[in-house]
Amino acid sequence: MKYLKTLFFILSLVLIFVACDKEDKSDPVTPPPPPPPATTGTIAGVISVPPGSSASPANTRVAIYANYDDWLNDRTLRTVAADANGNYSIGNIPPGSYYLDAWKDQNGDGRISLGDLYNVYGSGTWPNYQLSPISVVAGQTVTVSLQLVQL
Repeated sequence: MKYLKTLFFILSLVLIFVACDKEDKSDPVTPPPPPPPATTGTIAGVISVPPGSSASPANTRVAIYANYDDWLNDRTLRTVAADANGNYSIGNIPPGSYYLDAWKDQNGDGRISLGDLYNVYGSGTWPNYQLSPISVVAGQTVTVSLQLVQL
């Protein structure tokens, strides 16, 4: 009898451990929900200096503008500084059309002036630029690279 009680006790423990160790295969794992769709885009690229220039693209101001009038009046929507290699990225931009320029203040006067390095996304030369709009699409990165010119 004592033997049966001990055997019953051991079998009960074994069954408890086995039951706790089993996975419930009848309840499939629900995958996580998909991420929400992107609602903004990015403009990124590289700013370079003129060939033979001793200037660095580091800290070049790269700015986007909501419209041409804002560009004319230097009302920036967003600005970033290029890194030491000229790389920049402006993220979280709502879909739409934007204008972009890049400016390196060479003389430290805080305004775009002769001797500074500058360029816009578009065509033409200073002071007769023809800006081109950049179309930003949600979930995408638009690459815009510029070579600065000395004013």
